[in-house]
Amino acid sequence: MIRSQSRAGRVGAAAIAALASRLTERDRLVALDCYEHRVLTTEQLRRLHFRSPSKARRRLELLYQLRVLDRFRPPSRHGEGSSPYHWILDEAGAHVVAQALGLERSELGWLHQAAIAIAASSTLAHQLEVNELFSRLAEEARQAGGRLVLWWGERRCLAALGGQAAADGYGRLELPGQGPVGFLLELDRGTEEHERLRQKARRYARALPRSELSVDDPVVVVAVPTPARRNNLARALASSSAPLRVIVWTPERSPLAALREALPPASTNRSIPDDATDLAPPPAPHA
Repeated sequence: MIRSQSRAGRVGAAAIAALASRLTERDRLVALDCYEHRVLTTEQLRRLHFRSPSKARRRLELLYQLRVLDRFRPPSRHGEGSSPYHWILDEAGAHVVAQALGLERSELGWLHQAAIAIAASSTLAHQLEVNELFSRLAEEARQAGGRLVLWWGERRCLAALGGQAAADGYGRLELPGQGPVGFLLELDRGTEEHERLRQKARRYARALPRSELSVDDPVVVVAVPTPARRNNLARALASSSAPLRVIVWTPERSPLAALREALPPASTNRSIPDDATDLAPPPAPHA
């Protein structure tokens, strides 16, 4: 059974107006991340925006009280204790996100009922694993003196690729001595048929040259759980004209180490147009 607390429906105009004086830029970025990536654990948000777990917990609790965020706990296995809080956008947060994106609240296309539905969805584990890879990558890149400049979720990837392919995420990575390197992630846990992945590869080959991402020359990184799966899939996709790389990654492995095996070295002279991004990248953690 999913453990969640019931929340009131609408948030009044006075409460929304009062938020302006209470929220920091980091709070707004947290709300944007929960909108963009649907659900993030406390630790994932800590990696992206906070210096310590205690500061993350205190601030997320406040954002919960202000109805910027909502939360739930999935059921835990016997003997494992309570699951961590999983954070999603709440009604006041939807107003914050709409304002940040220059939209009316009604234009956002967000409903709390749909957002909380992921708690009982079969896609929850997959989404959390995608977010685990990217949030750890952001932290590891920062520790290496670089940064994850940009991280888009599935919805924005689908829109950028003209509705033809829905990557699990798009990232732009900068490391010391290199320019930015872009990649699209396909997280495969060993369950998809090779033919289905070949069809995806054909869609990427058609969509990428015509997409706004073409300025980034992104690599399509297919992350699989075992070396055997990697070798078999690499052979199956060898004839594709899409820029595909197959890597081995599980949550026990460093995503930065795994990606370094797949991403081409970037030229230090290469630059990306400023208008290639729509959302500000996550900042360095705040004190």
